[in-house]
This record gives sequence, C-alpha cells and structure tokens, in this order.
Amino acid sequence: MPRRPGGGESPRDSVEEGLRFLALDEGPDIRKLSRNAVGGVGTIMGLARTPEDWTVDAKAAAVLTIVQELVEKLSNPRWKLAAEAAFRLPAERFTEKTCESLAGRFRVLALRRGEPVSRWEAYRGYWMAAASALAVQLEERLNELTASSNGWGIYRLNEPLSPPRSLPISIDRTDVLYRFEGRRGVEVFTYRWITAHGAVDRYPAIGWYYNQPDAPVEIVPLANCELDGELSDLPQGGRLGNLKFSHWLEPDEQYFFAYRTIFNADQPCRPTILYEVRGLQMSALTVRAQFDPRCLPVGVSWFDVDAQNQGWSTPLWSGASEMVDVAGNGYAAHEFASCELGRKYGLRWTWRPERPGQRKVSS
Repeated sequence: MPRRPGGGESPRDSVEEGLRFLALDEGPDIRKLSRNAVGGVGTIMGLARTPEDWTVDAKAAAVLTIVQELVEKLSNPRWKLAAEAAFRLPAERFTEKTCESLAGRFRVLALRRGEPVSRWEAYRGYWMAAASALAVQLEERLNELTASSNGWGIYRLNEPLSPPRSLPISIDRTDVLYRFEGRRGVEVFTYRWITAHGAVDRYPAIGWYYNQPDAPVEIVPLANCELDGELSDLPQGGRLGNLKFSHWLEPDEQYFFAYRTIFNADQPCRPTILYEVRGLQMSALTVRAQFDPRCLPVGVSWFDVDAQNQGWSTPLWSGASEMVDVAGNGYAAHEFASCELGRKYGLRWTWRPERPGQRKVSS
C-alpha cells in the first residue's frame, strides 16, 4: 500500500509531496485524490477551488487533467521523460506488469531508450526535480483558475487525456451508436474502417462515461479484433483496452474492426456525446443516438469544436442549422465529413424536465 502523505510542510512542499504520492505504485488515479483528504493530497484538493456543485470525483479528474497538461509542458526533456513515466503518459506505453511500480516504469523507460537498466536511478532523480518544478506550476495554475470567473469551465467533467493522436493510420469512416435507458447511457457500438500508413497491429480504445469517471466500463471486441491483455484504468477515470488486429498492417492496407463499450454506470449521462479524431485524418464520421422513447431529450444539436472545448458551452436557438431531428422512437444521428485531427465532433441536448408527480423513468 502506498504511504499516506504526511503534514507539517509549507504549502508548496506539501503540493510536491502530494504529486510524489500520486506517482507511487501503479501511478495516479482519481481515487487517490478523492479518497485522501490529508497531507499533500489534501493541500492539492484544497487549492482546487472548483464550483460547489462538482462531485469529488469530477474535481479529482479535473486536477489530474491539469497535472498531466503541466507534465507535457515541461521544458527540460529529462524531467519530462521521468514525469511521463511517473504519471504513465501515455497510458498504453506502460501496461506491462512491471509498470505497476514507479521504479518498474523507470526501468522500462531506460530499456526502451537502449540504456542500461541501472539508468533507472537517474530517472528517479530527474523525477524528484520534475516534481519540485510541477509543484510550483500546479499551485500557480490552480490559483489562476480560481481567480478567473469561469476558469474551471473547460475542465468540467473533462474526459481523460487521449492516447497519442499520431497513430499511423487514417480513418476512412467511423460509425458510432450510443444507446440509452432513461437518462442513463448503457453502451456504444463502434465500427471503424481504417487505412494504415505504417506498421501497426492494434488500436488503443478508450472507454469513458460522460458523468461518472470511475464507472467500471468494459470494452468488448465485436469483429476482426481481440482484446490484448487486461483493461487498464486511466488516471482521470475511464479505461484503456488495446484491440489487436488479425495481423500487422502494411502501409496503404485497409482494415475494418468493431467493438462495443459497456458503461456499467448508475448516473444519468451528461447531455453530450463526442468523438475526438486521433488518426491522421478521418474522411467520414456518423454519430448516432438511440434515446429511450420514454425519456426523449429536447434541443438536440450537433457540434464541431477544437480540442479544448467540450461541446456544450455555446447556446443554440430553436431552428438553428445545427439542430438534429429526433424520431418518435428516440433515434437521432448526424454525419460529419473531412474531420480534422484533434477536433471534437458529437451531439448535445437538454434533458426534458420531469413534470411534477411524473413517475421517474426506471434505468
């Protein structure tokens, strides 16, 4: 079990201690932040003065997103390498059993860089220096967000950081179908047609529920792929599953695969579903939703936004061109073309208010 962080240090020292605590053992996880209210972790969460209506898990997920953004901005390349290993960035690079310890991740990093295993001790030193620098930057960033009138808005129930967007593939077509029971998202079916532009034999699939970061999602292969190893938890919530293809793809080879993501969530879905382009490009994307006919949404619209936007912040008016029709049976869909790397595409809506005395739809 990781050591619980102690107290008695200055606030900045305490923030640094909290960062080191998050990196211990299997690495950062929202549960380490949401279930520890003392010492360095308590100091970090205390500095994160998010809106009062945020849940502890949503607050923890936002804090980890910020930490990981700061890691990616470290200017010292050695500190950055060590911090990425400490925080398992990106997640799919540190899935081996040996990566379940901080020292193990440093050893893996050394081996991948063609260095002696003993080099891991140097990376531990780089991590100590990086943690000190990150503590300063994290304190400044949290204070900056608090001082802004809506600084925390972009982190509200933010989805986990995506795996690298530099996958050696282009996506010819993606078709996703989300299914609901009441206001609760149940599952999503994903069908992909891709073209390889380099040697590749798998796709890192992310499973994430849009209102419950720690929902125990499952990723289930449906066609032309298989799950390679166990699902791994992502730091901000959600899970990663490596879908292995039937063979290594050659450049210009086309391939189809499909999988299902089961949310296993007990909370209503945030009224937004989105997809972020992670291949080199995507020619066509269709986002479909099968809402529960007993609990139809209103004001369904499509959006196309940059990576820093969550797709729900711009109000629409009735009759706007972005509005999407919803059939009486609850089906809605929108097609996107020529989707760009790093942009987000999807649907958003408003849940219809329940009338006084109305029996709540079972989910």
